[in-house]
Amino acid sequence: MALRLLRTARALGLVGRRPFSSIEAAGPKPSITQTVVRHPIYLLDPYLTQADKDEIQSTAGANFAVIGLSGTQYKVTVDDVVVSNLIHGVDIGESLEISEVLLLGSQNETVVGRPYVSGVKVVLEVEEHTKDKKVIIFKKKRRKGYKRTKGFRRDVTLLRVKDILHENEA
Repeated sequence: MALRLLRTARALGLVGRRPFSSIEAAGPKPSITQTVVRHPIYLLDPYLTQADKDEIQSTAGANFAVIGLSGTQYKVTVDDVVVSNLIHGVDIGESLEISEVLLLGSQNETVVGRPYVSGVKVVLEVEEHTKDKKVIIFKKKRRKGYKRTKGFRRDVTLLRVKDILHENEA
């Protein structure tokens, strides 16, 4: 019954088979690299004076950024200290520029990258290479007399966020 309905619909032109090339002929979809969400100031507080609104818009720099660093995401602001897994090949005092910025936020707008926000870099400075706090691994099998205790300390790198650079600022 369903086959008969499908044949009838094809005969009437309601359902058709499009060749694969006709789908490609429509053209590729435009790639969206980022989404910008604007935060209107008058919605945040309707009782702000015009001087307050002008002051807020003048300080429209990035307040925070979400960066991807060695497989982990960190929300950072200027002068934050980031405790990351050990980064090989960098010395203390060296600065790193991270361009894998996933999200950039301020009081006026939020920019969400797909996957990264273009034209934004976060400058980090290496402060220290050290070991993390000890984690105790304790294994036991009850009534068997089996107990094992072991400790583990991972190697970490301490990074300080120096600046969040925009394309329009640099």
